[in-house]
Amino acid sequence: MASSQHTFTIDDQAHIFDEREMDIKIETDKFGKTIKYMMFRGLHYSPAYVPSILEQAKDVSMRPDDIYLCAYPRTGTHWTFEMVNMLLCGKAETIQTSKGKHHLEVVAKGLSKLPSPRFIDTHFRLSDGPEELKEKKCKVIYNLRDPRDVAVSLYHTYVDMQVLECECSFEGFLYLFLEGKAEVDGVFDHWLDAEEFVKKNPDIPVHFNIYEETIKNPQLAVQRLSDFLGLPRNDELCQAIADKCHFSNMKRDKEKYAIKVDGKNILYRKGTVGDWKNYFTDQMLDDYYRVYEEKMSGSRFYKLYARNT
Repeated sequence: MASSQHTFTIDDQAHIFDEREMDIKIETDKFGKTIKYMMFRGLHYSPAYVPSILEQAKDVSMRPDDIYLCAYPRTGTHWTFEMVNMLLCGKAETIQTSKGKHHLEVVAKGLSKLPSPRFIDTHFRLSDGPEELKEKKCKVIYNLRDPRDVAVSLYHTYVDMQVLECECSFEGFLYLFLEGKAEVDGVFDHWLDAEEFVKKNPDIPVHFNIYEETIKNPQLAVQRLSDFLGLPRNDELCQAIADKCHFSNMKRDKEKYAIKVDGKNILYRKGTVGDWKNYFTDQMLDDYYRVYEEKMSGSRFYKLYARNT
């Protein structure tokens, strides 16, 4: 695979990322097909980031009223971003910007330009975020989603992004995903890192936002977010936000503010639960759960997505 340049567009503003500045690693699946990552501090990342900006993340200055969303890719980050910002604004109106302007890996120290209260999101592991997150005891929202659906959604994002030059079939990618050869070395390690962070920092308020529960009862999910943020409960507003943030509405309303790679919108795909059933064979499912048991047995998150739940 040849080194190349691509354009990452946020609100129609171009961000150029050049692979010549990156530690590129090519992973090969069991069928001999390849996918391209950038390595940063020993972990796999999309080549859509700029290493010099990633280096700034630890030193970002945090404020006590910051709200920090930590989410593995494709667990509903943009959905949560929209709901929380509508709650902060007190209006069920489309947020007139993309999540990218609040994304730690994209802007880092540029976040200082945002007014308080800031809503900062990241795909970094919780332990890899700003050092001041612990000192300032910022409110943390952590997203969870069925890893099988995460694998499917992440695969399609990788194919659409082009910068990873993904040649893999879904089956080939799934086994790389299970080996930790995916974003931030995989969802299971991301969760376990969050669990350890919470144990070590019991004085930091954390809200676990579960994708499937939000799909099932979006108004209740918005109400829980509102309560966690300490906002006056307004059930009418929460219902209006839930309606406005329905997937079909967001896909339409946020097109203008989409994050694009080489002009292609890489965000909203299906926003459903259980799409994995269209991709997993019985053998793939058995192999998936073998890894799930190895990784997640004993975790506080284990029962959420255990085989028979």
